[in-house]
Amino acid sequence: MAAKNTAKTAPAATDEAQACECSRYDAMFPDELTEENLESGDYQVFETGCTATTKRLFAPGHDAKLKSALIKWGALGLDIRRTDEAGVAVSAEAVKHASRYKFAGMVEAGIKRAEERRVAKAAKAAKKVAKAEPANPIVTAKVGRWTREGTVTDGVFTYTDAKGATKTATKFALI
Repeated sequence: MAAKNTAKTAPAATDEAQACECSRYDAMFPDELTEENLESGDYQVFETGCTATTKRLFAPGHDAKLKSALIKWGALGLDIRRTDEAGVAVSAEAVKHASRYKFAGMVEAGIKRAEERRVAKAAKAAKKVAKAEPANPIVTAKVGRWTREGTVTDGVFTYTDAKGATKTATKFALI
């Protein structure tokens, strides 16, 4: 079975090898794109790491490599650049860059799934923290001459007395 061309329009067939399309992409954190950081070189660049040459648009399997990189970088909110043959870099969102290829819908869906997983993970972590820290922890306090265990809410100590009745006190000393 022949490999499918992943570009929306077929590239012109050439006899000479050219750089793989995925090697043209890189990404950076947007907040690192200050003039000062660019001048000093104090920023991190993410690349596909591709050094392949091919007579086609992508080296075998490199369309999937670019797709996964665009999903990962898009989910992280990175500034994604594509450098053309003339050396001009164009920044855009992952979905915009992917729109050049047939896998654009997969990139958009992948970024959406990654965002949903991130939100679900944050909600799970918040729920775990809330469960670990009860709203009203049990404390020991002295009410009059008696020591009781109970909870404090809005400056009111609620406890159970020796007879099993629930009582409240506004004058108490935590021990």
